Amino acid sequence: MFDIAKIYVKAGDGGNGCISFRREKYVPRGGPDGGDGGHGGNIVVRGDASLNTLLHLHYHTTWRAKRGSHGRGARKRGANAEDVVVSVPLGTMVWRLAGGEKSLVVDIVDGGAVVVARGGDGGLGNCRFATAAQQEPVLAEKGGQGEKAVLLMELKLLADVGVVGVPNSGKSTLLATSSAARPKIAPYPFTTKDPVLGVVDTRGETFVMMEVPGLIEGAHTGKGLGLEFLRHAERSRLLLHIVDGMSPDPMAELDLVDQEVVSFGHGLAEKPQMIVVNKVDIPEVRARIPEYRRALEGTGRPLFFASAATGEGVDAVLGKALEMLQTMPTPLPEPRAPMKVAEPPRRRSEEAFSVTWQDGVYVVEAPGVERLVPMANMRDDRAILQIWRLLQRVGAVAELEAQGVEAGDTVRLGGVDLEWY
Repeated sequence: MFDIAKIYVKAGDGGNGCISFRREKYVPRGGPDGGDGGHGGNIVVRGDASLNTLLHLHYHTTWRAKRGSHGRGARKRGANAEDVVVSVPLGTMVWRLAGGEKSLVVDIVDGGAVVVARGGDGGLGNCRFATAAQQEPVLAEKGGQGEKAVLLMELKLLADVGVVGVPNSGKSTLLATSSAARPKIAPYPFTTKDPVLGVVDTRGETFVMMEVPGLIEGAHTGKGLGLEFLRHAERSRLLLHIVDGMSPDPMAELDLVDQEVVSFGHGLAEKPQMIVVNKVDIPEVRARIPEYRRALEGTGRPLFFASAATGEGVDAVLGKALEMLQTMPTPLPEPRAPMKVAEPPRRRSEEAFSVTWQDGVYVVEAPGVERLVPMANMRDDRAILQIWRLLQRVGAVAELEAQGVEAGDTVRLGGVDLEWY
């Protein structure tokens, strides 16, 4: 069974570059001094050995990083935004969902950190565009956009607590009361035919509880699918025996389950165990509590009385289970190949461009130049001239002329329409 959580992540945008000129007494022709913007925060997924479920991601489904600070005058660079860290258990597989398909981003097998959404680059300030031929640049870059994505986290659950007992002892009811799992519950034996897992949240901690279908005599030989059920119980760290308080001979039921556990072998009988007498909400069972206590206290296992149906005593059972789990070593996830890290995309080359004819307009795509348009004052002839010079430098002007652009035609760059002249 897999624990699954879907989250939305948005990395921070980069801060804008600054358009500024040095104005200082006794410093003639101070020149441009606009600083660069800071980088936006990344979204980082990190493995955490102290976690064993994805329950915290069910309550926190949106993760956003802050944007970088804007650049300022005097060549002051904006501060980078802090990364946002999403902690997940070891063994979590992170998938990116897009277009109805999913692709593996990373398989978290250790405590390393992986960038799953990269923050936007900080925009360059106008001091970066000063040249011998252009000593008064009035352009600066807008900060790049941070990546956004929908991620699917998958974690193969290994049960911390295995709930065992004879059929119809109340195992399904206990699991339903303790977690969000909804196993089939009915007043007859053999209701559960497959193991059911649920995540238990108690005292600010979580653990995985698994209901093992009812065991009968001869289960260790495969009778009643018992061999398969016991194999599931083998993967648990702690066994919780449910005893039916309405049984005419509860000790015989407990002995039967104990015998099957011992006969199965594989170290199952050596696992820490608890005993819970169920159905104490029924007057007849409550009246027999002293009798049960005398009979079961000598087993050397923690003994509790509870009602899975009403919840009475369940918190104490879960609390004790948590205490026992905290004293046990945490199991390692199944061995896997070394973590494969997807290299985060880098800024596209400023020399890359394309020119297409769309609906009577020449559309120029040149990432290195387009980032200047939002920050430019397009009513300033100096800004327009400097943009044209940059387009000429990357080769876009030559391509426009090769495609037959004429005076008066419209050229679209970064969503802004310009007239060719």
